[in-house]
Amino acid sequence: MKPHRLLIASAALVLCVSVAFAANAHHVKAPLEPTGGSGVTGFVELTQMPHGGANLVMEISGLQSGAQYATFYYESADCSAPADPFHEFTADKNGRATLHGEIDEDLDEVGSVSVRVGPGYGALLACARIH
Repeated sequence: MKPHRLLIASAALVLCVSVAFAANAHHVKAPLEPTGGSGVTGFVELTQMPHGGANLVMEISGLQSGAQYATFYYESADCSAPADPFHEFTADKNGRATLHGEIDEDLDEVGSVSVRVGPGYGALLACARIH
């Protein structure tokens, strides 16, 4: 390969890798890890919105059918504090829930997302570490 073609190919590769890293900086998918043997699992997806804030989607399973739950997002990476509420919900007949909505925090400000016994700030059932 001629030197100028090698230089162009290298530059194109660097550009592609840079674009891939930039795209990943705007989207995170993390597993919900059960705590205390709860059996609650699933995943959390956060996507940075261009105007600020983030879109949050949660797929949750292992819940008790008809029971009430609450979700929160945190600055900390361990679902400890400080917490902001996301949704209160009731599990469907299959013990699952799908939640989505926009939050005020930017993606880089969210350290973790939790599922707790609800309504309110009950016992921690699962935590997804974002950062």
